[in-house]
Amino acid sequence: MGQKPLLAFAIALILASSGCLDFGDDKLEQQENDDAKQEPVGETNMTSLEKRIEHLESTIAEYEQPKVYFQEFGGDDVHTYNDNANLADDGNLFCSYNEYYNENSCLLVGITYDINGIITSFSWESSKGGQIVSRSIYANSDSSISYAFNTVPNLNVCDTDVIDPSHGDQIITLTVYDNDGNSASASYDLDYDSACTVVEPDNTCASDSDCPPGTICQGGICVEDTSVCVDGDQMVDGGWTYTCVNGEWGSGEPVPDGTACDDDNLDTEYDVYINGICVGTPINHAPVIDHLSFAGEFVTNETDYVCLDFNIYDVDGDEIDGIATWLINGVTEESMAIDECFDIGSYDVEVNDELSVTVTVWDYEYEETATIIAIIEEEPE
Repeated sequence: MGQKPLLAFAIALILASSGCLDFGDDKLEQQENDDAKQEPVGETNMTSLEKRIEHLESTIAEYEQPKVYFQEFGGDDVHTYNDNANLADDGNLFCSYNEYYNENSCLLVGITYDINGIITSFSWESSKGGQIVSRSIYANSDSSISYAFNTVPNLNVCDTDVIDPSHGDQIITLTVYDNDGNSASASYDLDYDSACTVVEPDNTCASDSDCPPGTICQGGICVEDTSVCVDGDQMVDGGWTYTCVNGEWGSGEPVPDGTACDDDNLDTEYDVYINGICVGTPINHAPVIDHLSFAGEFVTNETDYVCLDFNIYDVDGDEIDGIATWLINGVTEESMAIDECFDIGSYDVEVNDELSVTVTVWDYEYEETATIIAIIEEEPE
């Protein structure tokens, strides 16, 4: 080694030992930590920002999609005019029992909204039956899509005209569409038998204790207990008015005479109560002209007398009176008894003239009228 390198090396050792050149472990460690704290700049920072913007845009797009879900019902949520209607389950069906039709009705009600527009239409579909055309005043008769303006999508899943009962359990899907062309769906697992099967009440009994309050056991069946009443109440039965006294129905009094009544066993009209009995005025039927025609095959310009062939009767057996009015070319010529023949030969009639007769019959209250017409024909040679 030359003198100059040796000299430089010696000077470095002196400076280091004196502290003028600090290359100790503490300084090196501090230098490394300072390097680690430096924030990335340039291309790495921009990539992170782009990812955050993409995530934000995706979140906004999802937020602006239409939303749909099914309303949840509980037993206390149902209030209708029918006492049998409080049958809503703990899920999404709003059920009621129609006693008149002896059937259940269960509504599946959709709740929909769109944060940046409106829901314009909706459709229903069954996993087993395909598209469902809901019976609604909003329904489009040409498809399963129903217009959604001013209404809530709802479907009676027990309506046999809408859902085929033979399909049994199935998935019901509601799809809604917004004004931006987007759609969203919600699905419901329908247990058809559980929701729609009517369980007939057991009305049989062995004693009064087997029957609901207000009923008693008679002939093995629970019937209304009419022996218990509220004081002052009244009821009409068989033409008698009964008043409740001390919790029991009194002996009763006849309904005032002349009060209207209706007895299906009476073929009468103007039924009224007389001494507690429904009495009616017999119905009077009008006479019946069952058949009316000119006797013979035809009427000619050489015919002398024209008679009538008829069948006239009265279902009540009343006596019938009647008259036949004869006309030629619309002009009245003669009136006579129905069974008398018209002397047409005494009139100057020609071929193609019109002969008509109007028959009127009556009983003591009603009358019936019929008219027949013939065109005068030429006498065959």
